[in-house]
Amino acid sequence: MFKKLAFFAALVVMLFSFIVPAHAEMEYRFSDKDTITKDFSWGQDDIIEAIDFELYAGYPDHTLGLNNNMTRAEFAAVLNRIVDAGGTPGPNWYDGAVDGLVKAGVIPDKSGNWDAAITRLEAAQWLGRLAKVYQVAVKDQGATFSDTSDADAIYANKTGLMKGISPGVLGADQNLLRGEAAVLLLRVAKSVDNNLPSDDELKQAMMEAIGDVNADIADFEARRNVDLSFYDKLPYKRVTRAYFEGARRFMYDNRNDGRKNYQGKIDETKVAEKHNAIAYAVCKIENESGYKGIIIARLKKIDGRWMLTQGGTPDNRDLKYLRQVGYMK
Repeated sequence: MFKKLAFFAALVVMLFSFIVPAHAEMEYRFSDKDTITKDFSWGQDDIIEAIDFELYAGYPDHTLGLNNNMTRAEFAAVLNRIVDAGGTPGPNWYDGAVDGLVKAGVIPDKSGNWDAAITRLEAAQWLGRLAKVYQVAVKDQGATFSDTSDADAIYANKTGLMKGISPGVLGADQNLLRGEAAVLLLRVAKSVDNNLPSDDELKQAMMEAIGDVNADIADFEARRNVDLSFYDKLPYKRVTRAYFEGARRFMYDNRNDGRKNYQGKIDETKVAEKHNAIAYAVCKIENESGYKGIIIARLKKIDGRWMLTQGGTPDNRDLKYLRQVGYMK
């Protein structure tokens, strides 16, 4: 299922060899990746997309934990990263995220147990307030839920940020699962558009990301090792650490297959879609051997900087982006 190619290893010998197939990256990062299709087939494309954008990062033990409950602290943290609400740090890892969302008006206050599971009702309430604060457009004015009359939760439904477990039923008393949360996070990221980046800003980020790619290729070809500390030596830091690590390990594991790791350049970048926190860019590329091709790049805004999180040759889900930039009818 993971047909997506990352921007750092090769599908064919003539393409950059430093484009990691996403299924390989999954092997490195998540031991329970099969639960995406096994337990969440209804939302698997959105979950994969959320992972590609690193909106959903899993646990430190390299598991996704999609069937686990999402805690209030975890949901606050990931929402804050999407809307960049800031906040004042405190003794708990989540204090800054909660503080920022409270000040923004997304969360009403800091009370309650933040390690407790968040219910679907509370998640919907937060998303309804978020939709108002960040001016998310209403998609269905008549949308409602039969099991809650809460105005914020219903507004989340009207904007499409929160859907029910069945038509018109929120499942208000149920806990929000992490797999469900991943789907919600992608919806939020694709709906918040009140502070868009310029195309030039995204194009510059891609040019610098290629500089990081080339620097890592040169270093790997010189030393042929898994030096994950080389991330700190990248000239621009425009690729995420998680993606870099998967790429470096992939190159190392395939070092004896006769494949050449080519450096390359971008001939043209067109922005296909952009939001406050994520963006899609379509790039024409050319490597040292003369190979030319097209990639779809996924970028995410992290601490104010646009970073490459995933990219590669287009698959079926990417065709619309080729059409949007005029590369395909």
